Order: sequence, then structure tokens, then C-alpha cells
Amino acid sequence: MKIKIVETSLNLRIERGKRKEDYLISQNIAKKQLSIADTDIYTNVEFMDCDNSDYLKTFADSGYNGFTSLDEKGRGILCEIKKEYVVKKICEMTEPHMLHLRVEKGDEYIDLITVRLLVAGGNDADFKDRKKQWDRVLSYIENLSDKSRLVLTGDFNHGVISNDINGYRNRPRQYFNYQMVVNDLKNKNIILYPMEGNSYRGYMKIDHIATGEKILVEAAVYDDVFDNTEIIGIPDHSCIVANIKCA
Repeated sequence: MKIKIVETSLNLRIERGKRKEDYLISQNIAKKQLSIADTDIYTNVEFMDCDNSDYLKTFADSGYNGFTSLDEKGRGILCEIKKEYVVKKICEMTEPHMLHLRVEKGDEYIDLITVRLLVAGGNDADFKDRKKQWDRVLSYIENLSDKSRLVLTGDFNHGVISNDINGYRNRPRQYFNYQMVVNDLKNKNIILYPMEGNSYRGYMKIDHIATGEKILVEAAVYDDVFDNTEIIGIPDHSCIVANIKCA
């Protein structure tokens, strides 16, 4: 079974003094995502229960079923998956945002886990909290009976990558960083795919895809489908476009 996955950060958030109902994600965003041809799964972080009916309808009219996991503020994860697949919701979290779906076709399946670690300020306390969130994800993965068909993707929010871990000394990233993520996953026989380039603001590589031993990543690239923007409701990260195969 071959599957094409697109991961996107929809850049939906609530500003001080406003409500989620004050925001829009338009059908034009959906149309741009759908312009990435032959995609089986669109998985989105920073989704929000706002004015999104036209956006969702565009995917439904194009043959996709939507699956969400939202926190008490109505923010979280949205996956749009082609209707030809059987999808089961296995688990969800709100701190961090996490959604685990089993995606089946015939006798084959993948365990798709989409995550976004929540951030708050970038100081020591923030990065210590990110590490706690990451540990919750690791604990969940550790307790899975079978990790071999795992596809883990999303915004890991580990901050800027230093080539040497000494570069994190006396900085908040000493408490949570890219090298920790790679090593933690490797210890569970999950490999982070080494993508070229950056996914955010031209200098940060924080969006990733990692897989278990029975999933082969044939290709994965960052695609700048949307212009760099700070407008809420327009994606501000490069999309991950990945082609995977069940071994």
C-alpha cells in the first residue's frame, strides 16, 4: 500500500480579546492544499473550530472524510482522508495536541499519529513543559502493542537546531531539543526522516515525519504552497509532502 501524506500548519489561533468565531479559514486554503495532486491524507495542526464550513465542504466535495481532535478552546488537529480508506480513531490528547488514527485499506494499515507541542514564551519553563509534553507522546507510543506501522508527523516545536548539543548550553533548548527527539525515537525503533531545508521562517526545521520499521518513506520534501505570512488562517509553515509505502 502506497500513501501520499501532506502535513500543514493552518496557523489558526485566538488573539487577546477575540473569540474563535471571529476567525475564518477559507475554501481557497483548501483548494491550494488540494492542488497537491493525488494526496490520500491531509493532516493539519493548528486547526480551529471557527468559520470553516466552506473549507471543510471543499474537502468533502473532493472525496475526503474529516477527523478532528480539539481542546477546550476549540483548537487542535484535523485530518482529511480519502473516503476509500477505513479510519478508526484510536486516541487523542490536548496537551500536547495529538490524534492517533488507524488508516486501513484491505489487509494493510498505518497508525497515523499527528502531534503539535504547545508553546508559551520560549523561556526555560516553556521548554521544560515542551519536554513534559513530548514525554507524554513517548509514553503513549511505548505502550502501543505494535509500533512497526507508525507514521508520526506534525510540529514538534523543539526550536532551532544546533549542530552540536553544546550549542544548547545555558539556553532553554538544553531542556528540549532536536537531538533529544531523534534519540528518543531511535530508541523505540522509529526513524525521523532526514528532510532537506527548513519548514518555518526560513531557518527552523520543526515539522517532521518519522516512521516505524514496516513503513518506508520513499520521498519527503518541504513544499512552500503558501507565501510566508503572519495572517491568521493562512498557513505559515512549509507543508510536508511525503510518499510512504508499507513494507
